[in-house]
Amino acid sequence: MMSTKQAELDSAIINTDKQLVVVETQIQELKSSSDQDIPAESGESEIEALRRQLEEELSSVKASLKLLNELLSKSQEEAVAKAAKNQHPSNTVTFGNQNSGFQAGVLYGGVSGLHFGGK
Repeated sequence: MMSTKQAELDSAIINTDKQLVVVETQIQELKSSSDQDIPAESGESEIEALRRQLEEELSSVKASLKLLNELLSKSQEEAVAKAAKNQHPSNTVTFGNQNSGFQAGVLYGGVSGLHFGGK
């Protein structure tokens, strides 16, 4: 069963993946448009500034995606650890004042070679 935190992280990862595709597409479009002959006075510096801005955004989106994946992994590890903890309940056995006879807490195996009665 997926927790709410994991579902939110999955959604954020999907949105970040989409954003990554959009930014990469914008960079490719900008590169293809800048490959055409553009006169220097018509805004070549604007194109370079936009390219740098998109490259920075791309770097940020990739870093965000990496962090989200790490958070999801950590969340899944915590869920597994919590589930494993719940599957091994502790057994508590309390004996009374009787300090004789056969007393066993939890046995996960056979018992043999016991003699009751006389010496």
